[in-house]
Amino acid sequence: MVGNVDRASHHLHASDRIWPETNCYVDLWIELLHARGLVPDAMLGFTLAQDFEGDQFTFFKPPAADLEWLYGLEIQELAIYDDLESHAFAQVELGRAVLVEVDAFHLPDTRGTSYGREHAKTTIGILGIDRGARELDYLHNAGRFRLDGDDYAGLFARATLFPYAEFVKASGTPLPDGALPGVALDLLRRHRARAPRRNPVLGFRHVLNRVADGLVQRPFDVFHSYAFNTTRQLGANFELLGSHLDWLDASGMADLAAAAATARELAQEAKTFQFQLARAFNRRSAENLGARLERAATTYDAVFTALDIALA
Repeated sequence: MVGNVDRASHHLHASDRIWPETNCYVDLWIELLHARGLVPDAMLGFTLAQDFEGDQFTFFKPPAADLEWLYGLEIQELAIYDDLESHAFAQVELGRAVLVEVDAFHLPDTRGTSYGREHAKTTIGILGIDRGARELDYLHNAGRFRLDGDDYAGLFARATLFPYAEFVKASGTPLPDGALPGVALDLLRRHRARAPRRNPVLGFRHVLNRVADGLVQRPFDVFHSYAFNTTRQLGANFELLGSHLDWLDASGMADLAAAAATARELAQEAKTFQFQLARAFNRRSAENLGARLERAATTYDAVFTALDIALA
């Protein structure tokens, strides 16, 4: 059983976005901050540091230090020595969200993809547990949901290895909204210094050229996994960067409109390339596939050129 909790998702998950969902961890933090009445737009400067990691684009996540500075929220690892249900219940009773890697096979909100069909790791945020009724209130991707019954039992079933889990502890006071842009701009400058020195889209193209002929001969299921870890991470990352720059621009901190627009162009080019990649799988042909990344590589450089002009 699943039910949507009656709460509108954050605008960063609007259906008209190029990438309405990004990755499970960032989506979770967007909605967790939104549920607390905080401003998720302020945390997104870390997207500047994304790189190509040799076989995938960085699975981008907000740094714990940024979250603590901006929102007064501390991430602690949840040591599980008994059972996940008991530990999660103890933390939720203290008003803390529990972030845990689970099997999407048991998440009814993934109906049509993973639910009851395939085992896939994903991260949820547990907000409430009713142990007597065996009901769970949780955040996942772009929404807030409830599950119960067999799904509850499956989620908390004992496994050979305990899952990785964290809890979110309010250890400080969130910055007031008026102070957020200044701190976020400072963080943006810091993350700019961490950005790759070599264009990661060119790195992706280099590796893809080497593996593409064999890659597109594999079953189409491989496309979904490959695209999630390459084109989706690239595109979603830069759409969030564009939203962050829009938010800073609107605050009057810097003239970032041009850089924001260019970041969105890159997000769209990543989506276009993902369609081209899907066609290559369908046709079993990788002819000229890598060459189609040329425009995205040029746009990547243009994002940083526009950003550096604005921050000079």
